[in-house]
Amino acid sequence: MLLAAGALIASCQPKSKTGANSESTDSVAAVADTTVFEGTVPAADGPGTRYTVKLANDSTLGFAVVETYLEAENGQDQTNNYTGKAENIEKTVDGKQVKGLKLHLGDANDLYFTQPNDSTLRMVSDELQESATGLNYDLKKK
Repeated sequence: MLLAAGALIASCQPKSKTGANSESTDSVAAVADTTVFEGTVPAADGPGTRYTVKLANDSTLGFAVVETYLEAENGQDQTNNYTGKAENIEKTVDGKQVKGLKLHLGDANDLYFTQPNDSTLRMVSDELQESATGLNYDLKKK
């Protein structure tokens, strides 16, 4: 549980790098058919981080992420944009197989999601475990 909590806290820390994922040139910008999820998740050192995640609805697994740290720098929001190719992953969690998505944003900055239903992406740890805090880490389909 400490590892999961640490991963979630680390994912809430502002990164100095702003811009597109430098390791991938894949983009959903050219794909007309995408599914968009939005939401604000808790942050350790601010009012939260707002995410907009666009996932390509084709076999490319392309994604685009807009990550906005609310009131990050002198009360101003800090926004980072990333694109890339998602990775389907599967792990055993509490004796059950759980499927998820890994979005690599660069520099050891990865986001992990499960999809409990068609209208929700849930941010989870790298072991696909949900937060033990009871806080809301859900992004809703737009």
